[in-house]
Amino acid sequence: MMSAHEPVPEEGAGAMPAKAKAIILMYHRITRTELDPWGMCVSPENFSEHLRAIRRVATPMSLLDFVRARESGQLPERAVVVTFDDGYLDNFEQALPLLRQHQVPATLFITTCNIDSPREFWWDRLETLLLAPTTLPERLELPLDSGVRVWELGSAANYSPVERENDRGTMAWLAVKDGRLRFFYDVWKSLWPLAADKREQALDQLANWSGVDSSPSPSRRSMSSAEIHAMGQESLMTIGAHTVDHPPLSAHPAEFQSEQILLGRENLQQILGVPVTTFAYPHGEYSPETIRLLRNAGFECAVTVQQKVVGQDSDDMTLPRFGVKDLPGGAFRAQLDAWFGLPETPATA
Repeated sequence: MMSAHEPVPEEGAGAMPAKAKAIILMYHRITRTELDPWGMCVSPENFSEHLRAIRRVATPMSLLDFVRARESGQLPERAVVVTFDDGYLDNFEQALPLLRQHQVPATLFITTCNIDSPREFWWDRLETLLLAPTTLPERLELPLDSGVRVWELGSAANYSPVERENDRGTMAWLAVKDGRLRFFYDVWKSLWPLAADKREQALDQLANWSGVDSSPSPSRRSMSSAEIHAMGQESLMTIGAHTVDHPPLSAHPAEFQSEQILLGRENLQQILGVPVTTFAYPHGEYSPETIRLLRNAGFECAVTVQQKVVGQDSDDMTLPRFGVKDLPGGAFRAQLDAWFGLPETPATA
């Protein structure tokens, strides 16, 4: 049987010298959903096609294998690294069987706050509170750290089936002005820098204001300890850290950052029984202090959300990644070719 890391190059392809390029792919969820305001979902059918394309025209590698090959000057041609952020249940139920089928390794960066809990990630709860109801009150007053924030919803108070359909596939930050999806995005921007306890208070206030039952959806829960442990037993899988509460680390002082980084890793190491040495910055947010904390803690590498090619000279602690959209196989393969055609990214830290 072919090794999980053995390249399957096209005719004429071979090993490249020290300056070979690679791309790191970022996925979140393998599922279908009605609305996807963050572009996080790829259908199982399309994901299978993505893996098939990677196997046919690239060299699939684990993140740690990639880092070590780059350091030794042995990076193969068209190396591709598959990663997942957050730790949704569908990574276990949908992604893992397909990764096994196609023998493609992957690294899962897991946020630990909801492990063994039915709670959803806060952005999913916010989506239910603000995008599920047809009608919302016309005015929102929300106490925040900076004071009371007021929104006059206007036309966004009503969300017709036609408007909802028009928002299908629209990214929240590209939503039309004065629409419900834009209102959702504006509230999200106000909540995302908050500490977890204050954000939960704000979400509870939003639940009372909207009158929406935001009971957790089983399909949007995090993986359990048992599922994470099972993932860690898979030869194709590497588990990485992604903090406890998924905060934008650069918006917080060093002590807070250190606690999020170290406690998140400790939670995972207790489940796995092995060291966790890879890290993904939540929201892609980091500062020189964040990098220093990771290096001092012994992490081997960390990934960002910068959409760039990574090459021989890229810094291990700021590796860029391309976010993957829900593309069919042919379009995804064309996207791979376009990414590999980009210039190599220089070191940034």
